[in-house]
Amino acid sequence: MIERRFWLALAALFAVGGVVQLPWAPSRFGAVFFLALAVGCAGMWLVLHGQEKYGVCRVLAVLGRVLFALFVVSFAAIQLFVIQAGMWTQATDTQAEYYIVLGALVNPDGQPSAALAARCDTAAELLAENPDSKAVLCGGQGGNEPCTEADSMFAYLTEQKGVDPARLLREDMSTNTIENLENARTLIETAEARDHESYTAAVVTSDYHLARAKVLMRRAGYEEGLGVPAPTPCPGQWVAVRCREYCSILGLMLTGRWTV
Repeated sequence: MIERRFWLALAALFAVGGVVQLPWAPSRFGAVFFLALAVGCAGMWLVLHGQEKYGVCRVLAVLGRVLFALFVVSFAAIQLFVIQAGMWTQATDTQAEYYIVLGALVNPDGQPSAALAARCDTAAELLAENPDSKAVLCGGQGGNEPCTEADSMFAYLTEQKGVDPARLLREDMSTNTIENLENARTLIETAEARDHESYTAAVVTSDYHLARAKVLMRRAGYEEGLGVPAPTPCPGQWVAVRCREYCSILGLMLTGRWTV
């Protein structure tokens, strides 16, 4: 009886957390994540309700406890030892010849979203501190975006931040992080006539995304996985983006593509 109440209470808690996040598009992944957990916990409540009559329910109850325990341990470990640890950078990480700024959502008016603007602001600071460096602005045009993410960043940095256009390279064909990094490397080595061993590059992205970006950077052929974090702009988005990163990183680990 006590355990059934526990799972029912947990299902209600996750359901409330999911519903609260549904209305705001940037947090919608978190809503789906929480609602999925709510369904799982409700399923455990039903299984426990029938375990006295059905043997299969007893087996499912044990399996459910094990899976939930694995989820809790893996979620905590990835949040603390991967995502949180990946936010820490050394001073040398901020010194590079090329800063690869990863794309994010563009607003309907063509302006960068809060997350993308934060990445651009970080890039502008790095360029000011390193006058001989350049930035590669990455990101194609999504179906709900009025322009490419690269063009939105270019306009923001040149018009609002006063960055010299000659210091900005635009990579406007990519649709995900790995394409961002691969296309940026190709652009640097063709447009700039540089060999990949003769320059240093650092990825600029949101703090929660940095750990995965640095791993993917090495997979894309860069000599080092250097990175600089941009702050997450909206506190309400914090839960959703952490849930999304957990799923992405866990997927890389389970498929053997996570190499530090």
